[in-house]
Amino acid sequence: MSNDKPIVAIVGRPNVGKSCLFNRIVGRKAAVVDDMAGVTRDRHYQETSWNGMPFLMADTGGMVPNAKSGMTHEILKQVDRAIQESALLIFLVDGKIGPVDEDLLIARRLLKEAPGRVILAVNKAESETVRNESGAFFSLGFGEPVGVSALHGTNVGNLLDKVQNVIRRSKTGRAPVIPPDAVKIAILGRPNAGKSSLTNKLLRQERMIVDAVPGTTRDSIDSLLMYDGKPVVLIDTAGLRRKSQVHDDVEHYANLRALESIKRADICVLMVDAFAGFGEQELKILTKIYEFHKGAVVCFNKWDLVKKDTKTFYRLIAGLAPKYPEIKYAPCLTISALTGQRVNLVIETAFTVRQHMQTKIPSAELRDSFFQWVKKKPHPFSGSKEVRFLGIKQIPGGLPVFRIFAQNHNLVQKAYERYLINNIYNTWDFTGSPLLLSFRRPAKPE
Repeated sequence: MSNDKPIVAIVGRPNVGKSCLFNRIVGRKAAVVDDMAGVTRDRHYQETSWNGMPFLMADTGGMVPNAKSGMTHEILKQVDRAIQESALLIFLVDGKIGPVDEDLLIARRLLKEAPGRVILAVNKAESETVRNESGAFFSLGFGEPVGVSALHGTNVGNLLDKVQNVIRRSKTGRAPVIPPDAVKIAILGRPNAGKSSLTNKLLRQERMIVDAVPGTTRDSIDSLLMYDGKPVVLIDTAGLRRKSQVHDDVEHYANLRALESIKRADICVLMVDAFAGFGEQELKILTKIYEFHKGAVVCFNKWDLVKKDTKTFYRLIAGLAPKYPEIKYAPCLTISALTGQRVNLVIETAFTVRQHMQTKIPSAELRDSFFQWVKKKPHPFSGSKEVRFLGIKQIPGGLPVFRIFAQNHNLVQKAYERYLINNIYNTWDFTGSPLLLSFRRPAKPE
């Protein structure tokens, strides 16, 4: 077997338990699960393994075979792509209901498009009654089905044994291995800001479903992109909403997935609807990006529709900076994800931010500048106690961390910390990079 991982996709009609089985196989709640039909819309991939064999699991949206338009048609297109790229398909049906017309239509499609690459699994087979009646599914044409319970884990191991045996004989449907040096870029923002449209334009294919309805992306989806020979992982996420606007469990877990995506990323691209503008929700997202110590790029999308002159962008940023100082040191771009206008700048700027995060300042230069700042503006007394600064050093690592030694270091005020951070940004180019200051007491001489 090559270094590529085979893809195993779970397919079936809506609400038969595909995402529940997906989570059971990968060993964690990687996909959003809810009783509401249609929760999974895009293809969702997670790496896993069974008995030492690594493979890539793909969760897909519910197939509605006769869909001609709308969201169900878009989901069907995504499932078709999963069928084409997979080494093996797990066709999941509902054992409690028995075979229905939709199952039969899906079976005909799979027999035609994926002969020899389908395992039929009957879900909700935790009861003896369902197991005894699973023979009714022989009519679908895939031989003896495997009865499983995605909820309880019953017989899932036997299903994976069968998956492993089929994959070993298969030489198709390999997924590329993500290189360890790939830059992971998470695309974040409010619902309907254009996140999936940007991902699609960068990938030059409809890897994500793009729809005008806010909240289309429920899970975080990873896609590998080679840009000028450099590997990039694009993480398309669900739109982050304020807590007061999260009305059901699906949106709650989608918010959690988006926050997890920030943790997994190296750089976060904050998409802003140019018409809606930059507001409190964007500020919270940008603050969260810096809290997780990630690089940031701010993109004002739909710029092609904005009435503007040569100074429109400069007036926009100048108006935001006093109210939202966090945006001051983040690179800001104007793009159109729909037309592709300047979208390549998103990746190039992310690479630049990554370089800024790895900038190392010469020790003497850092020390001299630091003492000029504290001499120009000493830290105010805290009662009768003086905060006296004694030195600074940059800690090696993947982002700029500065250790500052001071007497009464625990009395350093937040405003003074911001003063030092602003001076670092203004002296060296750390645009888009988080800056961390760590205050310590001076080391005692031996």
